[in-house]
Amino acid sequence: MANKITTKQQEILKLLYKYKFLNRKQIQIFLNHKYHKRVNDWLGDLRQKDFLNRIYSNKFGENTKPAIYYLGLNGIRFLKTQVDCSLEVLGTFYRLKDRSNDFIEKSILVGKIVLDLKAAAIQSRKSEEEYELSYLVATSTDLADPEYRFNFLSQYKTDLVIKRLKKKKTGNRTKSDYFLFALIAPTLPRFSIRRQVKNFIELYNGYEWDEINKTFPTIMIVCPNLPTLIYSKRMAKRLLEDEDNPDDLHIQFTTIDLIIEHGVGGQIWEEI
Repeated sequence: MANKITTKQQEILKLLYKYKFLNRKQIQIFLNHKYHKRVNDWLGDLRQKDFLNRIYSNKFGENTKPAIYYLGLNGIRFLKTQVDCSLEVLGTFYRLKDRSNDFIEKSILVGKIVLDLKAAAIQSRKSEEEYELSYLVATSTDLADPEYRFNFLSQYKTDLVIKRLKKKKTGNRTKSDYFLFALIAPTLPRFSIRRQVKNFIELYNGYEWDEINKTFPTIMIVCPNLPTLIYSKRMAKRLLEDEDNPDDLHIQFTTIDLIIEHGVGGQIWEEI
């Protein structure tokens, strides 16, 4: 089956394994390819061969949005032959067609966040920048793999793990920092948001992270709107007060709209 598709097309399948849903523009940027027509040709061929499925509306106003792609039956079958893809995780991909709009939009947002970081890393290589940045990324697909070292984070409902490597250009020392992202769906009830924050506090109070790094990661909560952000901050403040406000547990909040407008690295985060 692998000889029926190109290396670039195989790369597209791997992207959709990692992110589940991506739109055409995101796929093109991840591939670092300048010609959208060529990317569309690859995607169209994969659709025709049932490696991919597409979500697209011809309705007026909707037809200006880029098509969204996810793995089809032959795409899943192909990835099952790849040593870097978990068979257990791939077993869940057969139900992607039944996923909610919230789930799809969350996947697209994860892709947006990672692409923002990719752009930040490229920008940091310019001569006027003091630090050179690089990022290691683990998505919910990675975390769901039982063999993955961060698999334990899946029980804490983590959507994205970021390891930032920050190297000063005038020296050899590299500093690393971790960030755990939780993306709150618009339909998530408030008691579930509270449970999400308590999950991270339980992680802080446990010992699992100690085997990864001596410094606890910064928790990044992405809210669907401003009222949810206000509620989440107040609720998290009370929970941290119950924990005597530990100095090394940091929780930051923003909204989806702010990430879309300014990028994940913008001055958009609020800390308690």
